[in-house]
Amino acid sequence: MSKRIFLTVSLIWSVLSLTAIAALAQNSRAASAESYRLRGDQWLAQGELDRAIDDYGLALAFDPKDANAYYSRGIARYDKGDLANAIEDYSRALKLQPQMTAAFYNRGLARKVRGDLEGALADFDETLRLNSRLAEAYNNRGVVRKSKGDLHGAIADFDQALKLNPRLAEAYNNRGNARRAEKNHLAAIQDYYQAIKLNPNFSAAYLNRALAWRALGKLEESQADFDQAVTLNPSLAENRHW
Repeated sequence: MSKRIFLTVSLIWSVLSLTAIAALAQNSRAASAESYRLRGDQWLAQGELDRAIDDYGLALAFDPKDANAYYSRGIARYDKGDLANAIEDYSRALKLQPQMTAAFYNRGLARKVRGDLEGALADFDETLRLNSRLAEAYNNRGVVRKSKGDLHGAIADFDQALKLNPRLAEAYNNRGNARRAEKNHLAAIQDYYQAIKLNPNFSAAYLNRALAWRALGKLEESQADFDQAVTLNPSLAENRHW
């Protein structure tokens, strides 16, 4: 009887020991994953994208369920121009954390750049469902809607973006583009004025205003804006023969 009790106690102790060892190993892996992810964040902040991507990969080797590591690697890959893999990383992050608003938003940006307008629109819709106060999401959804030919919907989105953030120069410029597409050139010019007032170095807004002036036959004003756009961004000189 005593022997049986001894064996039972020994077995319980062995199980507890194995459980403790497994817990320690799990904690060690989690700590390693976090360490690599945090170092990856530091590399990302410094613009060392390849090093950041490597560290996020190591973090995920230790913890394949680290949604933040997938998300951050997606940012690094987006910044490198690797849009397909960035989208894949954002999707993996969302599979682990379906309410990660930033992952929907950034995946929408990547899809917009790739020309996947339907995918981008769906991501910005979901972003705004989760956070209806995100001005940048309205602004980018407006860009997508304009690209799809929905000028009314685009302008409504730019209006909402500016209601939430009246200092969002990009939204003024984008609304100006939508209004110019509607042939409402005077209203477009007013939007470009506001964009330039908020950001005096906004070369695209000068170029867009030049186009609006030209449509109205105001060639002197158009040339002045075009010259300023090229001064700020010499690469825009290729638009000289518009």
